[in-house]
Amino acid sequence: MENEPTYLPIKGNLAAEIAAGTYTKIVGIYGPSEAGAGETVNIDVAVKNTWTGSFYVTVTGRYDGANITPSVDYLNIGPGKTVHFYFDFTMPNKDITLDVWSFFWAEPKWIEDDHMTVDIDLATLEPAFRGFGVTDYSQK
Repeated sequence: MENEPTYLPIKGNLAAEIAAGTYTKIVGIYGPSEAGAGETVNIDVAVKNTWTGSFYVTVTGRYDGANITPSVDYLNIGPGKTVHFYFDFTMPNKDITLDVWSFFWAEPKWIEDDHMTVDIDLATLEPAFRGFGVTDYSQK
């Protein structure tokens, strides 16, 4: 089958390849650049297969010491194709940097392959405008 996953060959020194984008490339992290404290932040991470065969890929994320996982554990990705992983988390009461990693399956384990970060700022709330008026009480 054309999109049947294959085991990826490990090229050279594996330690030198971590986060080098050997077989995958994180092509984008899409979501808000700012969010209010307590709001749900929805993130879309696009990962492209840069190899000639199909294989399994997964993505993880981390911010402020908190790990986040996508709605789907892993996907089979065809050659040259891009897949999307979706995350959501609750925005803390401060600016954060979101780290995202892609991994490929190389029997018997997942190998870290690419890394990207984005900053998400805490939204500053504008005070609500409370209209004002002048009342003339001098008239009888």
